[in-house]
Amino acid sequence: MDSFGIWQFVRLGRNDRGTLIGKTGSGKTTLARFLLEDYHKPYSVTWNPKNSDAVNSWYHKQYYTLDELFEAKEQRLIYTPHYSKAEDEADQEKFFYWIYERKYTRVYVDEATSVVGGTSPPRFLTAIVNRGRERGISSLIATQRPKRVPLNILSEAEHFYIFKLLLLDDRKRVEEICGITVEQQAQLNDYEFFYFNISRGLFPHKLKLDLRQVYG
Repeated sequence: MDSFGIWQFVRLGRNDRGTLIGKTGSGKTTLARFLLEDYHKPYSVTWNPKNSDAVNSWYHKQYYTLDELFEAKEQRLIYTPHYSKAEDEADQEKFFYWIYERKYTRVYVDEATSVVGGTSPPRFLTAIVNRGRERGISSLIATQRPKRVPLNILSEAEHFYIFKLLLLDDRKRVEEICGITVEQQAQLNDYEFFYFNISRGLFPHKLKLDLRQVYG
């Protein structure tokens, strides 16, 4: 399969859920952008609590308060809360409630470790992950520290994209979720990832990502 074919192979279905794991600089954010900019899913919202420079470079309309976001008319949106609100429980609950009620949207959580609540994440984030499909909601949850994210937030996906990780505990969490061993993960280079799709069987595919095919 050539590089362009790989990009098509790993797309999310219209209302599918994805889990995206990898260290900073591994290629994770570039893949996230591709998965969001899907003509089959014209409405997307990115939650950008870390004020990521990579996310900020996307040509999506950016908003900094929920009031502004809730009035937005553009199709592709980024919500970058003020640092004082980034890990505010009430702000997060309002954001995810809005997504749940909005329907027909692909939501991207840029860093799941910023979700508050420990083992009890915001109620409507859980609702999105567990019941979003029936409301036309597709979710993509990303993190570089999977060990610190509640298992139910990461494990409900159909699609898993596993890039390079630095810490052994994080690699063990990946093995626990989708069976890609610690040893297999250790062999990854930057811009390589394992793609695992539950609906297509239990064999993870190691793929080489050619970013020039999409964002040259």
